Amino acid sequence: MTEDRKTIVLPSGKRGEVRKGKGRDLMRAHRASAGNPEPMSVSFALIAELARVDGSPLVYEDVLEMDLNDVLTLEAEIMGVGESRANFQNTAAPREEPTGLSELRQSPDSSPSDSPSQN
Repeated sequence: MTEDRKTIVLPSGKRGEVRKGKGRDLMRAHRASAGNPEPMSVSFALIAELARVDGSPLVYEDVLEMDLNDVLTLEAEIMGVGESRANFQNTAAPREEPTGLSELRQSPDSSPSDSPSQN
């Protein structure tokens, strides 16, 4: 296992290997699922791009035929949700919260409104 790859045991007992994705992998996944109206098609194509099972590469149709628990496990690993978030560390800078937004601002217009609830 390298820094860019993670090996996991799938619920079926098979060995899954997931590599860290790049933008080109997402582009290929979109291209592979072009014209497919199914919302999950890009996710399945991305699994096929980034994962191997028992040492073998996958194609989209392989993902369609996999056990659901295996698919969900690979998807979580690739999408970085749940416990698997720590597998490929995000190097982006932490997002700073804006300050001073909790104070309520008063409108300079103190005239009565047209709304019955505001008068």
